[in-house]
Amino acid sequence: RGDAPRARPIPRPRQRAQSSPRSRRLRRPRWRMGSSDFHNGQKVEYYSPSFGEWIECRIGLVRPDGTLKLEHADGSGTLKEAPMAADANGHGGGNCSDEGNREPTENYPPGHPKATRTLHLGRGSKAGETCRRISLSPQFKLFTLAIVAIVPLFGTVGFMPMVMLSLDIDGVMMQLPFYLVAIWISVQFLYNFAMSQFTDPGSPVHIKPTYEAIGQFEMVFADEPGRPKVTQVDSDLPLLYAPNWCDHCAHWKPPRTHHCSFCKRCTLRMDHHCPFSGNCIGARNHGHFVIMYIFAFLGLFYSLALCAAAIYTFPTSKAKTSAAYAIGDLLGVKQSPATKWMTGITGFIASFALQIFIRTNLQIALQTIFTGVALAAVLSFGIPALCFAATNVTMLEHNFPMKEYVQVKSQVYCPLGPGFYNKGIHANMVELLGRKWLLRLLLPTKGSGPDMQAAIAPRPSSAGCSALVARVKQVAEEGVQQQVKSCEQLGINPGPEAKTSGHVV
Repeated sequence: RGDAPRARPIPRPRQRAQSSPRSRRLRRPRWRMGSSDFHNGQKVEYYSPSFGEWIECRIGLVRPDGTLKLEHADGSGTLKEAPMAADANGHGGGNCSDEGNREPTENYPPGHPKATRTLHLGRGSKAGETCRRISLSPQFKLFTLAIVAIVPLFGTVGFMPMVMLSLDIDGVMMQLPFYLVAIWISVQFLYNFAMSQFTDPGSPVHIKPTYEAIGQFEMVFADEPGRPKVTQVDSDLPLLYAPNWCDHCAHWKPPRTHHCSFCKRCTLRMDHHCPFSGNCIGARNHGHFVIMYIFAFLGLFYSLALCAAAIYTFPTSKAKTSAAYAIGDLLGVKQSPATKWMTGITGFIASFALQIFIRTNLQIALQTIFTGVALAAVLSFGIPALCFAATNVTMLEHNFPMKEYVQVKSQVYCPLGPGFYNKGIHANMVELLGRKWLLRLLLPTKGSGPDMQAAIAPRPSSAGCSALVARVKQVAEEGVQQQVKSCEQLGINPGPEAKTSGHVV
């Protein structure tokens, strides 16, 4: 009749007779929850895949189509529009990333059906879960490695002989340096790309906090002469990082560690999750990721330089053997070199491409076009990645700043800015690539590996130390500028014991 569809609970199906453990795994009972199980103003927790944390919020509106409008706990605004559907095993539902939201079980009395399970909303369909497993599988990583390997292999085997012929470079000894450079760049690029795929990014499972009872790691400062010991206000305790408990992995997270909602694990010094490599970029493989981009730039610029030299030295007497005439012969059109340039950005690009096809043969013209397109793509992704690595800033810290806190006083936390660990380009790269960083740039090897102590207990820069000392003095003299009801509002997870006891750290 035109009425809006109403969401209703779907009854739990009966469990079939089980004949073996295998059949029990395949025939687990499932059920879905309809919109009548939620109400406006109900408190829930939303899982943010970007932060890797649970965010306390409330339901602002339950729509008839089964969509939940989530608002901040203080009612300051809309947090997310979440499609609602789930089962006891976390399957089914809408298109939200990862596990969506969950409903606190402490709202229900003991013995209630909901008191012993976590309710997941919007985890995603079975197709999304299948795609996630495929992208993390070794077969997918080998497939992407094979696709990436086509470019350097074609450049070395198919493009280099044509360039040597166009540049009139004859003789093995004359061509050998050009081939050695191409092979060196290709091997380094493919090796580091494969290592960024198959190297474990680093796990904090077996890392214990300095104060394990409260889950806080001590902030370690560089040993500089004359630097006084920095302690908390009105206390002899050292500065401590805010507690950061992972509800999924059930352990404490060291500084700069985040939970990846795609890999379903915590990663030390997590930079981001790379879907193309099918792996998280963390403390152990971030160096390979950076070197991969360095040699991608070198390879593309090397290819572009050879293409430019071939185009520049292409004789005008061979104009009728150019790519433009070859395409014209195939199409049955008589081509002539164009002398006028079209206006506008699109016209300029088209005219420039036409000039390339006129001034060289088809193979070099296509190599030039493909190199330019690949260089534009690599520049858009590679420049930010290299800049973040040079300044010792992860992508998560850049996109979501002020998410990590240090305790300067009991129940007083100070946020850390994105440049807190920037110790200079050389020191940052040594921390990322290890002491034998030059060897890693020359040969395809791990070298000495990254500094894992810096990943577990990162040391702030001199500027960061000075700013932190100034903030401690400011808190001691002026007091706290802003107060919140609980540390959860700052994104700090004090752990399950603090939550159950109601104690605010």
